[in-house]
Amino acid sequence: MGKKIISSLSVVALLISSSYASHMGGGKRFNNQISSYFGDKQNNQITRAYFGDKQNNQIDIVDVENMKLIKTVKTNNQKTYSAETIKTMYNHNDLTPKMYVSNRGSDRLDVLDSETNKIIKSIELPFHPRSIDVNKRTGLVLVSGVDKPMAAVIYSATDEVLAIVGKNEVTYPTTSGHSNLSSGTLATGHPHWINESHFSFIDRQNKTIITYQIGVENGQLLTRKLNELKTPSPVHNLIPPSVHGHKGRSHGIYNSTVFYATAEGSEGVYPSVLKLEFIPNVGMTLVENLEIKKDGLLPKDMGVHHLNFLNDQRTIYVGSDEGNLFVVDYSGEKMRIVKSVKAGLGAGHMAEMKHGRGNIAIIINHKDSFITLIDARTNNKIADVKVSLLPQDKIGVVQTQSHPKYHFSRDGRYFYMFLTEEGSLVKVDLQQKRVVERLNIGGKIAMGTFLEEKGKHRKFH
Repeated sequence: MGKKIISSLSVVALLISSSYASHMGGGKRFNNQISSYFGDKQNNQITRAYFGDKQNNQIDIVDVENMKLIKTVKTNNQKTYSAETIKTMYNHNDLTPKMYVSNRGSDRLDVLDSETNKIIKSIELPFHPRSIDVNKRTGLVLVSGVDKPMAAVIYSATDEVLAIVGKNEVTYPTTSGHSNLSSGTLATGHPHWINESHFSFIDRQNKTIITYQIGVENGQLLTRKLNELKTPSPVHNLIPPSVHGHKGRSHGIYNSTVFYATAEGSEGVYPSVLKLEFIPNVGMTLVENLEIKKDGLLPKDMGVHHLNFLNDQRTIYVGSDEGNLFVVDYSGEKMRIVKSVKAGLGAGHMAEMKHGRGNIAIIINHKDSFITLIDARTNNKIADVKVSLLPQDKIGVVQTQSHPKYHFSRDGRYFYMFLTEEGSLVKVDLQQKRVVERLNIGGKIAMGTFLEEKGKHRKFH
């Protein structure tokens, strides 16, 4: 499963083999650009949202500023979950990039053209696709599995599958972690490019992070497993240097080999923040394990979904399923918990406003009726803002609030997010601390992308 003849030899071989040569000896390591919620402050803001409706198996396309549904695109697949942009260093100025649509109940990705808002092709896989990671320098896309501990490498210019790694066996639903977390029973976590010639993906049932090396020889993409790192509990994702900022950057390139990982915890194991280091020709290694715990809480009561690194590059917000937000300082020799803040049930992702009306971090409480606003400078709670209209008997039971992405208006006043169970988009006024507009679409809206066009008028299709 480690090799496949490449049709676009002249392009792909040059892209990968050049990085293969430099990385085999531990040369330069490149980052994926950190995504930003903001553009420059122009009056003419046009933003479209592309989000998966896992109930109706479609992509909902929304004019965000006007809170209007533009179009729904049916996939003819099962559990259409998300649409993610394929942006590389070669097309980063493209206002209408292609998107890969993950159908978590079918063995295929759909390719959506955001210019025409139509699905133009499908990519067949031997597993249900979960998540993607784009290597912006090579244009290679890494896709991990929902039902099997597998990953595929796709060349985004041609949408051709170049390599498949992992075990072709169904491990979903997994039993190694918490079944009540949103990703708790999926076969893999998020896949990650380490640099152009190395990637990792996560086998959640076996609690391992598996690292591979790739290269091109004689027109073939080759993969070589470097190592499998055991983790205390199933891992959700890895955090690259472009986000955590360790050791700074030089000439646009992050020179750190440090990564962080979310270990979600299990019935008998506390969740933890893992500090890792990638070593060339060895793989991923464990440096430090900080358990996330609090007096009176048992491992079975908790469960961490995501690590949220603040822009100060010293603080991590770690939300736990029971509703606590742990504040971790990772700037010293050892990581440490400095405080905990009461958030909501299913506290998970975070959106941080880095300018405008102040450093506000918004905690997404995936099982509760409200979001939690935190002052990111002091780590103090500002307020809880109710966003859901669900009855109380649904709270703590269903997924109320969607997964990323989320969106701020350019002036920093408004925050936009989807509500999964209600199938709605809400506009939150951060000054008034309340929902001021609601677009009811229907379905179960899970995850997607906000695509902002800076100062450009365009006709929606």
